Order: sequence, then structure tokens, then C-alpha cells
Amino acid sequence: MDFVARHYREGRFDVTAGWRRLGIAPAYSAWRRFRVAAAVAAAVILSATAVVVYRHYDMEESSRQTEAVQPVSPMAAVRVIDFEDAPLPEVVGSIESLYGVKVGNLPDAPEEYTLSLHYEGTPADLVGTINEILGTRMTVEEK
Repeated sequence: MDFVARHYREGRFDVTAGWRRLGIAPAYSAWRRFRVAAAVAAAVILSATAVVVYRHYDMEESSRQTEAVQPVSPMAAVRVIDFEDAPLPEVVGSIESLYGVKVGNLPDAPEEYTLSLHYEGTPADLVGTINEILGTRMTVEEK
């Protein structure tokens, strides 16, 4: 340290030349500037791409939100219904009022049929199940 302090002369020692003499590239070479510029350009391009992608998906999402909702047919409505030793006319009345449908082709003496059932599904499936259980041929129609 003492040697450097005694022999130091202003402007006599060049840092870049010293690094070259040691075989080490200078800290701020031309390639470093290009690498920094390339990194900045890549960041700008990635940011712009992210904005474009975000806006594209945002526009798709907003177009989905403005679509009109189609009304669901009563035949497709799924509801839960329970009966415990109920006569068939009461069962049919409950189905018609709950699902908003018309049950037709009732048997000749419907009050002779009773039903105990817990069911979750559409009216067409429910009436089909009742037909299988009771051996009837009832039909379901939309009102």
C-alpha cells in the first residue's frame, strides 16, 4: 500500500489498460452495453405481449357475459319431490304444479294407485319411473 501511495501519479495509470494487461476484460465492455439493451428490449416485448394477451382474454370474457340466457324448458328442470303412500291423483297434481307440466294418459282408476317415493330429476324421468313402478303409461307434456 505504501508503494502505491509513493508512486501514484495523476493520469498515469489507466484502469482499462490495467485489466487488459492482467488478461481480464474491462468491466464496462461494448458487449455489456448490448446485453443490457437486449435485456431491456426483451422486457418491453414481453410486457407488450402480456398486455395484448390480457386484453384478448378480457374481451372474450366480456363477450361471454353479454350473451343472452336461454330459458330452460320445464322438461329439463331438476327438482326434488317426496311422496309417502300418496294416491296417484295427488302425485300427478304435485308433479304438474312443481314442474309446470301436464301429465296425461292417466289410468282409468288413478285413485286406486298409491306411491311412496323420493325422487330428484326431470319430470319426464320421474313419470317414466312411476310408469315402471306402477305399470302405467302416463305421458308428460309442456304447458
